[in-house]
Amino acid sequence: MFIKFLIQFTLCLAIAVIALIAFQAIRIAMNAGKLSYKQVPYEQHPANATLKVLFMGDSTVVGTGTISNNESTAGWFGQDFPSADIKNFSLNGRRIAGLINDFKPSIGDHYNLIVIQIGANDIMRFTSYKDIERDLSILIDRVKGLANHVVILHSGNVGLSPIFSWPFNSIFTQRSRDVRQIYLQKAKETGVLYVDLFQEREDDFFLKDINKYYSVDHLHPSGAGYRWWYDNIRKTLTQSGVKL
Repeated sequence: MFIKFLIQFTLCLAIAVIALIAFQAIRIAMNAGKLSYKQVPYEQHPANATLKVLFMGDSTVVGTGTISNNESTAGWFGQDFPSADIKNFSLNGRRIAGLINDFKPSIGDHYNLIVIQIGANDIMRFTSYKDIERDLSILIDRVKGLANHVVILHSGNVGLSPIFSWPFNSIFTQRSRDVRQIYLQKAKETGVLYVDLFQEREDDFFLKDINKYYSVDHLHPSGAGYRWWYDNIRKTLTQSGVKL
Protein backbone atom coordinates (compact mmCIF):
# COMPACT_ATOMS: atom_id res chain seq x y z
CA MET A 1 0.00 0.00 0.00
CA PHE A 2 2.80 2.37 0.94
CA ILE A 3 4.68 1.61 -2.30
CA LYS A 4 1.56 2.38 -4.32
CA PHE A 5 1.14 5.69 -2.50
CA LEU A 6 4.79 6.53 -3.05
CA ILE A 7 4.49 5.84 -6.78
CA GLN A 8 1.36 7.98 -7.06
CA PHE A 9 2.96 10.79 -5.06
CA THR A 10 6.09 10.70 -7.20
CA LEU A 11 4.00 10.75 -10.37
CA CYS A 12 1.96 13.73 -9.17
CA LEU A 13 5.12 15.56 -8.16
CA ALA A 14 6.69 14.93 -11.57
CA ILE A 15 3.57 16.21 -13.32
CA ALA A 16 3.58 19.33 -11.14
CA VAL A 17 7.24 20.02 -11.90
CA ILE A 18 6.69 19.56 -15.64
CA ALA A 19 3.68 21.88 -15.50
CA LEU A 20 5.70 24.59 -13.72
CA ILE A 21 8.52 24.32 -16.24
CA ALA A 22 6.09 24.40 -19.17
CA PHE A 23 4.27 27.44 -17.76
CA GLN A 24 7.54 29.32 -17.28
CA ALA A 25 8.81 28.37 -20.75
CA ILE A 26 5.58 29.58 -22.39
CA ARG A 27 5.71 32.81 -20.43
CA ILE A 28 9.30 33.47 -21.50
CA ALA A 29 8.54 32.66 -25.14
CA MET A 30 5.50 34.96 -25.22
CA ASN A 31 7.39 37.87 -23.68
CA ALA A 32 10.44 37.33 -25.85
CA GLY A 33 8.18 37.69 -28.88
CA LYS A 34 7.46 41.27 -27.83
CA LEU A 35 11.12 42.23 -28.11
CA SER A 36 13.36 42.86 -31.09
CA TYR A 37 16.71 41.08 -31.03
CA LYS A 38 18.02 43.02 -34.04
CA GLN A 39 19.53 45.87 -32.07
CA VAL A 40 22.94 46.92 -33.46
CA PRO A 41 25.62 47.25 -30.75
CA TYR A 42 26.56 50.86 -30.15
CA GLU A 43 29.94 52.04 -31.42
CA GLN A 44 31.55 55.39 -32.13
CA HIS A 45 34.85 56.20 -33.80
CA PRO A 46 35.60 59.95 -33.72
CA ALA A 47 38.65 61.39 -35.39
CA ASN A 48 41.47 62.16 -32.97
CA ALA A 49 39.90 60.13 -30.17
CA THR A 50 41.22 60.83 -26.68
CA LEU A 51 40.11 57.50 -25.20
CA LYS A 52 39.88 53.93 -26.40
CA VAL A 53 37.15 51.87 -24.75
CA LEU A 54 35.98 48.31 -25.34
CA PHE A 55 32.57 47.06 -24.22
CA MET A 56 32.16 43.30 -24.46
CA GLY A 57 29.70 40.63 -23.37
CA ASP A 58 26.11 39.51 -23.85
CA SER A 59 22.76 41.08 -24.78
CA THR A 60 23.15 43.70 -22.05
CA VAL A 61 26.07 45.14 -24.03
CA VAL A 62 24.11 44.93 -27.27
CA GLY A 63 21.45 47.00 -25.54
CA THR A 64 18.67 44.50 -26.11
CA GLY A 65 15.48 45.92 -24.65
CA THR A 66 16.13 49.53 -25.64
CA ILE A 67 14.41 51.58 -28.32
CA SER A 68 17.78 52.90 -29.48
CA ASN A 69 21.31 51.59 -28.92
CA ASN A 70 22.14 55.08 -27.64
CA GLU A 71 20.41 53.92 -24.45
CA SER A 72 22.71 50.95 -23.87
CA THR A 73 25.56 51.23 -21.37
CA ALA A 74 27.97 51.81 -24.27
CA GLY A 75 25.60 54.40 -25.71
CA TRP A 76 25.29 56.30 -22.43
CA PHE A 77 29.09 56.24 -22.14
CA GLY A 78 29.39 57.66 -25.64
CA GLN A 79 27.06 60.51 -24.80
CA ASP A 80 29.20 61.44 -21.79
CA PHE A 81 32.49 60.93 -23.68
CA PRO A 82 31.96 62.04 -27.30
CA SER A 83 35.72 61.99 -27.96
CA ALA A 84 36.06 58.33 -26.92
CA ASP A 85 36.57 55.63 -29.51
CA ILE A 86 34.15 52.87 -28.47
CA LYS A 87 34.32 49.33 -29.79
CA ASN A 88 31.51 46.92 -28.95
CA PHE A 89 32.02 43.16 -29.01
CA SER A 90 28.70 41.76 -27.87
CA LEU A 91 26.21 39.03 -28.74
CA ASN A 92 22.75 38.03 -27.54
CA GLY A 93 22.73 34.87 -25.44
CA ARG A 94 26.48 34.72 -24.91
CA ARG A 95 27.96 33.04 -21.85
CA ILE A 96 31.42 33.53 -20.36
CA ALA A 97 32.84 30.50 -22.16
CA GLY A 98 31.44 31.80 -25.44
CA LEU A 99 33.13 35.17 -24.96
CA ILE A 100 36.44 33.43 -24.32
CA ASN A 101 36.04 31.42 -27.54
CA ASP A 102 34.92 34.41 -29.63
CA PHE A 103 37.30 37.11 -28.46
CA LYS A 104 40.58 37.14 -30.38
CA PRO A 105 42.47 40.37 -29.70
CA SER A 106 44.86 41.67 -32.32
CA ILE A 107 48.53 42.29 -31.63
CA GLY A 108 48.98 45.80 -30.31
CA ASP A 109 45.40 46.23 -29.10
CA HIS A 110 45.25 48.43 -26.02
CA TYR A 111 42.43 50.33 -24.34
CA ASN A 112 42.06 52.88 -21.60
CA LEU A 113 39.08 50.92 -20.33
CA ILE A 114 37.45 47.54 -20.93
CA VAL A 115 33.92 46.96 -19.61
CA ILE A 116 32.80 43.32 -19.48
CA GLN A 117 29.08 42.66 -18.96
CA ILE A 118 28.47 38.93 -18.89
CA GLY A 119 27.20 36.20 -16.59
CA ALA A 120 23.41 36.51 -16.61
CA ASN A 121 23.07 33.69 -19.14
CA ASP A 122 25.34 31.53 -17.00
CA ILE A 123 23.03 32.18 -14.06
CA MET A 124 19.85 31.36 -15.99
CA ARG A 125 21.25 28.39 -17.91
CA PHE A 126 22.73 26.73 -14.84
CA THR A 127 26.39 26.86 -15.77
CA SER A 128 28.15 25.21 -12.86
CA TYR A 129 29.82 27.49 -10.33
CA LYS A 130 33.09 25.66 -10.93
CA ASP A 131 32.92 26.46 -14.65
CA ILE A 132 31.93 30.09 -13.99
CA GLU A 133 34.90 30.55 -11.66
CA ARG A 134 37.30 28.91 -14.12
CA ASP A 135 35.99 30.78 -17.17
CA LEU A 136 35.96 34.14 -15.40
CA SER A 137 39.59 33.63 -14.40
CA ILE A 138 40.54 32.82 -17.99
CA LEU A 139 38.67 35.84 -19.32
CA ILE A 140 40.21 38.27 -16.84
CA ASP A 141 43.70 36.92 -17.51
CA ARG A 142 43.14 37.41 -21.24
CA VAL A 143 42.01 41.03 -21.06
CA LYS A 144 44.01 42.47 -18.14
CA GLY A 145 47.05 43.18 -20.28
CA LEU A 146 44.94 44.92 -22.89
CA ALA A 147 43.70 47.84 -20.77
CA ASN A 148 44.65 50.32 -18.09
CA HIS A 149 41.43 49.48 -16.26
CA VAL A 150 39.05 46.51 -16.46
CA VAL A 151 35.48 46.54 -15.14
CA ILE A 152 33.35 43.41 -14.72
CA LEU A 153 29.63 43.06 -14.02
CA HIS A 154 27.08 40.33 -14.62
CA SER A 155 23.58 41.63 -13.84
CA GLY A 156 21.52 42.53 -10.86
CA ASN A 157 19.32 40.04 -9.03
CA VAL A 158 18.09 38.01 -12.01
CA GLY A 159 15.48 36.24 -9.91
CA LEU A 160 13.61 39.50 -9.32
CA SER A 161 12.93 39.96 -13.04
CA PRO A 162 9.11 40.00 -13.38
CA ILE A 163 9.25 37.32 -16.08
CA PHE A 164 10.08 34.65 -13.50
CA SER A 165 7.43 32.96 -11.39
CA TRP A 166 7.93 30.71 -8.38
CA PRO A 167 10.11 28.68 -7.87
CA PHE A 168 12.39 30.00 -10.60
CA ASN A 169 12.53 33.47 -9.07
CA SER A 170 13.91 32.01 -5.84
CA ILE A 171 16.33 29.71 -7.67
CA PHE A 172 17.75 32.52 -9.83
CA THR A 173 17.97 34.89 -6.88
CA GLN A 174 20.14 32.37 -5.03
CA ARG A 175 22.26 31.74 -8.12
CA SER A 176 22.67 35.51 -8.52
CA ARG A 177 23.90 35.74 -4.92
CA ASP A 178 26.36 32.91 -5.46
CA VAL A 179 27.70 34.25 -8.75
CA ARG A 180 28.07 37.68 -7.14
CA GLN A 181 30.40 36.12 -4.56
CA ILE A 182 32.49 34.54 -7.33
CA TYR A 183 32.85 37.90 -9.10
CA LEU A 184 33.67 39.71 -5.87
CA GLN A 185 36.39 37.17 -5.08
CA LYS A 186 37.87 37.30 -8.59
CA ALA A 187 37.92 41.10 -8.53
CA LYS A 188 39.75 41.00 -5.19
CA GLU A 189 42.28 38.45 -6.48
CA THR A 190 42.98 40.14 -9.81
CA GLY A 191 42.56 43.85 -9.11
CA VAL A 192 39.81 44.42 -11.66
CA LEU A 193 36.80 46.52 -10.68
CA TYR A 194 33.47 44.85 -9.93
CA VAL A 195 30.23 46.79 -10.38
CA ASP A 196 27.81 45.40 -7.83
CA LEU A 197 24.24 45.62 -9.15
CA PHE A 198 22.78 42.97 -6.86
CA GLN A 199 19.96 44.00 -4.52
CA GLU A 200 17.54 42.07 -2.38
CA ARG A 201 13.82 42.37 -3.13
CA GLU A 202 13.09 45.00 -0.50
CA ASP A 203 15.79 47.30 -1.90
CA ASP A 204 15.66 46.54 -5.61
CA PHE A 205 15.67 49.76 -7.64
CA PHE A 206 14.00 48.27 -10.73
CA LEU A 207 10.98 47.04 -8.77
CA LYS A 208 10.15 50.62 -7.79
CA ASP A 209 8.86 51.15 -11.34
CA ILE A 210 8.81 47.96 -13.42
CA ASN A 211 7.44 49.59 -16.56
CA LYS A 212 10.14 52.25 -16.48
CA TYR A 213 13.22 50.15 -15.75
CA TYR A 214 12.37 46.87 -17.51
CA SER A 215 11.83 46.37 -21.22
CA VAL A 216 8.63 44.81 -22.55
CA ASP A 217 10.01 41.30 -22.06
CA HIS A 218 10.30 41.95 -18.29
CA LEU A 219 13.80 40.48 -18.32
CA HIS A 220 16.14 42.92 -20.06
CA PRO A 221 16.53 46.47 -18.76
CA SER A 222 14.94 49.37 -20.62
CA GLY A 223 16.95 52.44 -21.62
CA ALA A 224 16.31 53.86 -18.14
CA GLY A 225 17.43 50.57 -16.62
CA TYR A 226 20.66 50.57 -18.59
CA ARG A 227 21.18 54.18 -17.52
CA TRP A 228 21.11 52.99 -13.90
CA TRP A 229 23.65 50.30 -14.79
CA TYR A 230 25.85 52.90 -16.49
CA ASP A 231 25.59 55.28 -13.55
CA ASN A 232 26.83 52.46 -11.30
CA ILE A 233 29.73 51.77 -13.66
CA ARG A 234 30.73 55.45 -13.50
CA LYS A 235 30.28 55.48 -9.72
CA THR A 236 32.55 52.44 -9.34
CA LEU A 237 35.22 54.06 -11.53
CA THR A 238 35.04 57.32 -9.59
CA GLN A 239 35.17 55.63 -6.18
CA SER A 240 38.21 53.65 -7.32
CA GLY A 241 40.02 56.81 -8.36
CA VAL A 242 39.92 56.09 -12.10
CA LYS A 243 40.12 59.24 -14.22
CA LEU A 244 39.22 58.99 -17.89
